[in-house]
Amino acid sequence: MDEEKKEGILQKLAENGTGRKAVITVGIIGIALIFLSSFFSGGNRTGKSTSSSSTAASSENDESYARQLEQELTAAISGIKGAGTPHVLVTLEQSSAQVYAQQEKHATQKQNGSSGTGQDADSTETGYIIVKDADGNEHALPVTRQQPKVQGVVVTCPGAENPDVQQAVLNAVSAATGISSARICVAPSA
Repeated sequence: MDEEKKEGILQKLAENGTGRKAVITVGIIGIALIFLSSFFSGGNRTGKSTSSSSTAASSENDESYARQLEQELTAAISGIKGAGTPHVLVTLEQSSAQVYAQQEKHATQKQNGSSGTGQDADSTETGYIIVKDADGNEHALPVTRQQPKVQGVVVTCPGAENPDVQQAVLNAVSAATGISSARICVAPSA
């Protein structure tokens, strides 16, 4: 029955010239409000683009870190007797991450039981410390940035045909990167 009433109201508005104008006017006002709201929410859009640009910058920093590590490993391996000219590839497991300051709030409540024994209820609440910048925008307080984590390293060099040289290269890469030898491949180059 409600559907019949709705259809009846819509039919009356469609047949009536004044009603039709009212529906069109309301529609135009709605579209104008949506259009205007895009101008007033412009502040949020800049925040989003800043976030995406910081993500792109972080990705570039990670690639730069991997290339720098490759160059340093190449120099170190070149110094190993019999290794020859190495080619090094470093892959990253995770990208760099920003670490933010946190605060903890501890609360203890004493509860009395019906038998006269008391129980303590502890609760801990953890949250980020928020600061305002010069523009009044709120951000979490950064403490430090963690370097990307190395997933694995591949080294090819002519001297890797010799097991002693191969082991020396493996040990050097493991010591320099802090990863286990299982994540390092040392192979003779062609």
